[in-house]
Amino acid sequence: MFTIKDIQNYRCPRWKEWPVIELYMDQVISLVEESVTLFYEDTSVKPVTSTMINNYVKQKIIVPSKNKKYQREHLAYLYVLFLLKPVLSLTDISRSISLLQNSDSYEESYNLFCDELEAALAMAFGDKDKTVIHKPDDIIQTMALSFAYTLLARYYISAQEIT
Repeated sequence: MFTIKDIQNYRCPRWKEWPVIELYMDQVISLVEESVTLFYEDTSVKPVTSTMINNYVKQKIIVPSKNKKYQREHLAYLYVLFLLKPVLSLTDISRSISLLQNSDSYEESYNLFCDELEAALAMAFGDKDKTVIHKPDDIIQTMALSFAYTLLARYYISAQEIT
C-alpha cells in the first residue's frame, strides 16, 4: 500500500525518459511495472505481465511490436493503459489511446497526460491540511468524487469520438 509521501513524490516518466532503443518484452514489463506498481494495492499479483500485453495486442488496444521489439510508443501506451486500468474499462482506455494517437503529436499528448495526472495527484494528496482524509465521512466524499470524475472522463472520451 502506498503512503501519502509516495504519491506526493511520484513523477510520471515523460516521453523522452522512455528508452529510444527497442526493447524486448521482459524489459518492457520491468519498466512499465516499475512506473505503475505504486498504484496497485495487491502486491501479490503482478500488475504487468506478458500475457496481458499480448492480449491487448490481440484486442487491438495497442499496436503489435516489430520483430518482438517494443518502441517508445509502446511504453507510453502501456504506461497509460496499466495506470488507467484500475479506474476505467479497457474499452474506454482503448478509445482514449486512439484519441491520443490521432492528435497532432503523440509526444505532446502523452506529456500533457503526465502533467495532468501529476496535477490531479497533487490536488488530491497535496497539502495535508487541505486534502488528506482525516475523518470517515471524507471517504464517502472521495468515493463520490471518484465516481463523478470517472463518469466525466467517459463522457469526454465519448464526445471526442463523435467529433
